[in-house]
Amino acid sequence: MNIETAHLICYSPTRTTFTNLHHVAEGMELSTSHILDLTLPNGTSDEEITIKDGVALIGVPIYAGRVAPVAAKRLQTIKGRGTPAVIAVVYGNRHYENALIELKQLVEDSGFKVIAGATLIGEHSYSSDKKPIALGRPDEKDKHIGRQFGAKIMEKLKKVTDLAHLPPLELPGSLPEGPYLGPANITPEIIPERCILCGQCVECCPTGAIKANETISINASLCTFCCACLKTCPEDAVRITIPKVLEKVDYLYEHFQTRREPELFL
Repeated sequence: MNIETAHLICYSPTRTTFTNLHHVAEGMELSTSHILDLTLPNGTSDEEITIKDGVALIGVPIYAGRVAPVAAKRLQTIKGRGTPAVIAVVYGNRHYENALIELKQLVEDSGFKVIAGATLIGEHSYSSDKKPIALGRPDEKDKHIGRQFGAKIMEKLKKVTDLAHLPPLELPGSLPEGPYLGPANITPEIIPERCILCGQCVECCPTGAIKANETISINASLCTFCCACLKTCPEDAVRITIPKVLEKVDYLYEHFQTRREPELFL
């Protein structure tokens, strides 16, 4: 197949998914790359977008072993016409569980042909300087692996004359039952004495849950606890304070320090 264009389609609140996907695209060395970022509310639409040419690189973060629910919803507006797709799920060094095969089903239901998949690593959204979890990832080693993966994808595509001749891509896991709804009615806490009302947390929130007036407020019914606001705040004014979440942070920090590596499926 003669592929000239890559379409980078991602949902990436803390930007690790986008960075990983970009590394793969670099390795493909295509003349044109289009970015379709589904992260922010103003970057999405209820109108369907059809990817008719090239190859789609579709990446999402994993929340609790599942495709991030906002990502799953927004991907429903992106359609293919038998278009080849590479899928990637990004997780914070714990485990990817059934997210990759879940993403495969979502993408194929939208008309794409999945030809390759990857489980990639990004710094955990709960990671901090005091309790780092996959700190700084994707790093240079991840970048190299991503580029190599991109090159191998192109080798595969060049050998194919008809996607219908490709056998279904086998991936680990089993399809989970029912939708994953994510955390309910919890939010990070704004520390008023540290907040300078710069508005960066408002701008980075994927669901529009954060509002700025005389103070910053977070709508718990909209918050997905993606932690983009924590990563973005320049004054450390957004923090995790909920006891159950802090317990989870401690557990992740204590039990998941051993480096996990990307897994690639072609």
